[in-house]
Amino acid sequence: MQSILEEQASLELGVVDTNQLLTLLECPVCLDHITPPIKQCVKGHLVCSDCFPRLPHCPTCRSTMSVERNLGMEQVSRLLNFPCRYHPMGCKVSAPLARKADHERSCEYLQLKCPFHGQCSFSGALTMVVPHLKAEHAVTPVPVQPIGTLFYRAKQFYKRNLWAFIYEWDKNLFRLMIKHIHASNVGRTDNCNLVVAHVQYIGPDSMAAQYAYQISLFDAERRKNGPKFEGVVSSTMKPLESQVTKEEVFVATTYTARDYTDQFGQLNFIIQMKSLKEKERRSKDSSSRRHRSPQGSRHTSSSQPSSASAATTSASSTPSSTVTSTTSSSSSPSTSTPSPSSTSTTSASIPVVVSSTPATSSSSTQSTTTTTDSSGSTADTSNPGTSSEP
Repeated sequence: MQSILEEQASLELGVVDTNQLLTLLECPVCLDHITPPIKQCVKGHLVCSDCFPRLPHCPTCRSTMSVERNLGMEQVSRLLNFPCRYHPMGCKVSAPLARKADHERSCEYLQLKCPFHGQCSFSGALTMVVPHLKAEHAVTPVPVQPIGTLFYRAKQFYKRNLWAFIYEWDKNLFRLMIKHIHASNVGRTDNCNLVVAHVQYIGPDSMAAQYAYQISLFDAERRKNGPKFEGVVSSTMKPLESQVTKEEVFVATTYTARDYTDQFGQLNFIIQMKSLKEKERRSKDSSSRRHRSPQGSRHTSSSQPSSASAATTSASSTPSSTVTSTTSSSSSPSTSTPSPSSTSTTSASIPVVVSSTPATSSSSTQSTTTTTDSSGSTADTSNPGTSSEP
């Protein structure tokens, strides 16, 4: 055995070219590198997880797609250094998957346009977006509570064509876009005006695919929900009109939206943000618990007979003795004191209320965060408990 180990230690296996391995991890649809979870067809051809839901069959061999992941290639991918997504723009950084997403989020070669005003000439990195919004447009991203619920009021619905709202959630920046578009401008045959709404991630599309949202109209006076849409967040680098034809955004006719405007001419939206990476993590935890639970039940059931037999033996050996047991905990009832964290949790579940113009002032003092949309109106975030509007 010792001789075999010595022979293996002296054996030269050579070096594998990383570039050749990366070519094997190239998606045939989007031509981007495939990262876990790695999807495949029944014959083993790989595709990325972003393209997989849209593929009825394998783009390489036309076979059916498999629901099983390629765990072997996922382990191999974690050993490799991947080039930055913005390598074509000049970035020379390569990093393993554990650090690749963090680098791309603040890569200096990521060029973003101004997410607030379409006529602005700004073009810069993600780290420069917030300073630009504050300096040039007097806009501060509104923080949304961790539960991800947001109420937005589109003011002057009959007089304006565009609303843009910048907010921060899960340590990332997002943009809510609401727009009036004629159906003919997006390739539809309907002769009507449309109301389009969509949530976009301010940054690369690889990060945007980690989030989803639900948006619906809301009649504040009748307390009634209108048309609802659920979709995946896209990047601000994708034009909104191109996603309308693919039905990847909220679309309603102006006639339908008119039924949900209030007496002040404002259209109310409810947005619920969701993190897909958190959902995937919970599913993994639940599956691991299901795998561990049979072992625990077998261990418990096997231990019960032994304890029962021990009790029988003890009882039979001393039939004339009397055993008295006292419990000290029963004599002193326990008292519980509510934790301060429960109060903070309750206050964190209150949703954010946002309007595209300043709300009317009340007699009580409120803390207000103000932003400005693309037409010069303002959006306020205040405590809904003291606001007269939902």
